Amino acid sequence: LAGHRQEVCGLRWSPDNVTLASGGNDNKLLIWNAATHKQQWRLTKHRAAVKALAWSPHQHGLLASGGGTADQCIRFWNATTGAHVRSVDTGSQVCNVAWSRSSNELVSTHGYSLNQVIVWRYPDMSKVATLTSHTSRVLYMALSPDGCTVVTGAGDETLRFWNVFPPPRHKAARAGPSLLVPAGLDIR
Repeated sequence: LAGHRQEVCGLRWSPDNVTLASGGNDNKLLIWNAATHKQQWRLTKHRAAVKALAWSPHQHGLLASGGGTADQCIRFWNATTGAHVRSVDTGSQVCNVAWSRSSNELVSTHGYSLNQVIVWRYPDMSKVATLTSHTSRVLYMALSPDGCTVVTGAGDETLRFWNVFPPPRHKAARAGPSLLVPAGLDIR
């Protein structure tokens, strides 16, 4: 698939594996149809590289994308129609975004200049928590298998574990603190 004019720096499949989102250093977000291998949408509102991509598990076709240092926005798109739904200026480079599986919330990691991890409530994009232990760009993020814990890796050569999302509704309350997350790092 050819569509970007500079390096591809973000890729994410939709939950139903029908659509692929690609972000590039050309500041473009492209939406691809997996069956036809054709570009559906070329989205051009970002003003910097688009690395951070995440599909909502709660609303079909809702895609979050994050822009680099010159953009600093998380943008939301209806990937079915190509419509820009909304955006929020985060005040710093957006490195990663991920949705909660159990609540309509997402977490973002940031680089220059704030080096933060932020938990947001969607759709109003109010901040649930701002986590500031990293001293350098928060370049990497992974969600635990249970969907409650996020681990972040930064240029400060540290990994940090954060209990940011509630457990899935179908499960009983968790049995005490996670072995991965030391007591005191829960945000709820």
